[in-house]
Amino acid sequence: MGKHLHKRFTVKEVKEIFERYLSKEIGVEHVLALLKIQRRRFFDLIKSYRDTPDEFSLEYKRKVSSNRISEKAENKIMNELKREAAIIEDSNNPVRDYNYSYLKEVLAKKHKVSVSLPTIIRRAKKGGFFKRRESGSHMTAKF
Repeated sequence: MGKHLHKRFTVKEVKEIFERYLSKEIGVEHVLALLKIQRRRFFDLIKSYRDTPDEFSLEYKRKVSSNRISEKAENKIMNELKREAAIIEDSNNPVRDYNYSYLKEVLAKKHKVSVSLPTIIRRAKKGGFFKRRESGSHMTAKF
């Protein structure tokens, strides 16, 4: 995958290309080839440039990291893992393994927290809510 537009060109260079396009010195296909972007991205950028040419920027508008979960969600995951651990430790209960898929459903329905299954598993391992399989517990029979 190529570099992002803001890493390949300065804002001044992109503005010059847009000015040449708007004055009909160059066509759309030439601009797309120069900037190495798709038509949709080009027309989104040119609209933004036309609306506010002085404030035009190629910078990201992202405010928060997209791969982080909130502390509240983190606490909900840990609380549900603790509840599951209490069930597993109860000798009267036949449940002996963690069911992370069920935890994911409970978090979504009860707490309105949407996290991936690998996230729950990572938190379980980090918090010690993880049972390793005992050796020899395979389903195959030995003769």
